[in-house]
Amino acid sequence: MSEWDHHIVNVDIVKVDEHAGENGSRKRRQQEAESCEDYLQLSIEKHLDNADTLRSILQHQRGVHYLQGYLPDVGDHHHPIDAATFRRSVPLSCYDDYADYINQLADGHNYSVDHDPRHILSVDPLDCFFYSSGTSTMKPKLIPYFDSALSKAASQIAHQGSAAVLRRSFPPRPEVCKRLVFIYADSITTTKGGFKVMAASSFPLHRRNSNVPSPSLWVLESKWEQLCDDLEKGSPCAEIKDVQMRDSVVEVLGGPQPDMSIRFRSIFETKDWSGILHKLWSNVRYIKCVTTGSMKQYYSKLKYYAGEVPLVGGDYFSSECCVAINLDIKQPPDQTRFVMLPTAAYFEFLPFDSAENNVVGEETVDVCGAEIGKMYEVVVTTYRGFYRYRLGDIVRVAGFYNSSPLLEFVMRAPKTSYEIVTEGDLMAAMETFQLVLRNTMSMGMAIEIMEFTSSTDFGSSPKRLKIFIEPKDCDTSLQYKLQESIVLLGECCYSLEEGLGSMYKVQRNKGDISPLSVSILKCGSFDRLLKLATENGTPASQYKSPKVI
Repeated sequence: MSEWDHHIVNVDIVKVDEHAGENGSRKRRQQEAESCEDYLQLSIEKHLDNADTLRSILQHQRGVHYLQGYLPDVGDHHHPIDAATFRRSVPLSCYDDYADYINQLADGHNYSVDHDPRHILSVDPLDCFFYSSGTSTMKPKLIPYFDSALSKAASQIAHQGSAAVLRRSFPPRPEVCKRLVFIYADSITTTKGGFKVMAASSFPLHRRNSNVPSPSLWVLESKWEQLCDDLEKGSPCAEIKDVQMRDSVVEVLGGPQPDMSIRFRSIFETKDWSGILHKLWSNVRYIKCVTTGSMKQYYSKLKYYAGEVPLVGGDYFSSECCVAINLDIKQPPDQTRFVMLPTAAYFEFLPFDSAENNVVGEETVDVCGAEIGKMYEVVVTTYRGFYRYRLGDIVRVAGFYNSSPLLEFVMRAPKTSYEIVTEGDLMAAMETFQLVLRNTMSMGMAIEIMEFTSSTDFGSSPKRLKIFIEPKDCDTSLQYKLQESIVLLGECCYSLEEGLGSMYKVQRNKGDISPLSVSILKCGSFDRLLKLATENGTPASQYKSPKVI
């Protein structure tokens, strides 16, 4: 597989307005947007305690085997289950609690091991499986996607609300009649039982079947000459082996594009990548992307490419369910707040102690019990077969929008209580480290961090935190004046260790942790890690480089 083939995405060109003079069409879209926003507002205001959603889920799923094991009366219409009884009777769960059931479903068996005819996880028919979103493991999790009318209705509110927020910030303009959507389109596999497995982002493509390729930005930076050559001749280079991809490119280009090739080449030859997106697409109004969580580390680089074009943040959606939407999409990552959607699922909050780097017991609070300023792990009960399921996301309640919590995404939950640094602390420390590098490095030795991860060496006495860094063009940037580079890096590493958070500092000051170890990796190291993950079945679009191994 070529380097370009690793970055196949879908480019969806959607017409916004056929004719500039169709005022009726524009008015109708505006009315739809206003109606959608009103409906979203009502949905947030109406379900103040989130209990209606739980009752709806339990009433619909009363025949499910998983629930009847904990709630024998769940199928009795005359004895509805309230939220307190539900939380008291059904234990908190994680993916491992569903793994055997999900494997049965994947094999085509929607019944329990004792051949009980009741449905295992949902009364709705199974449509397909999604890979878990944002996995940092070598083996992906399978998330069953049941064909649930109730879940579709809840998701539609979330997606329409998100679209309405976008239209409110950037009203459609008749003179700009297209939008360009890049969707990472992975291959679709099939389970033993005949169900398709795909990334959630590939689901619309599974329905519409329209793929064409486009490079990501960092590939564009290194492959621009080849791109210009391909535009000039009207077909992709021989390096692209995928026949369907080649045919799609040829169809979209419609023949040689010498004028476009000349224009692009004149832009690239300046070697000025600041604001490159606006230079290539002069009518671009915004760039919508994920900017929170582990994606925050790429924000500054994307901002560099975007220049004055505003970066628009995404929503808080997971493979299991929609969680919250971003009502103020122009805010930078550290100021992004998500409004929880009470109709999307039944939500609980498991208190998290940042000092101990762990959750506090197993007693949750509901939406009304969440407190401003406190951190929690999100727990969901969905329309699609997960009950009191720990999402593994740590959030902070920043306030309330009416009666719905405003959430800040903090980090992924620690895998174990033995971790000595959190994902959030590491990312903050690396952000400071990168700034120190830029200010310290001189004489052409500026180093840009492309990717990083960490692990704890428990074999060392005392234990030691190891951070692995892959700089851009590291094979050349560090070889030049190598000795001086090592000295300067050593000075910068002090600031890195100082920024690793209170949990690390306390143990370091007590002598429970050895001095920090920083290793510089060869270029392409994280690409090889991605390749290993995809070879084990993880879709490239869902993979996120692990920050704490």
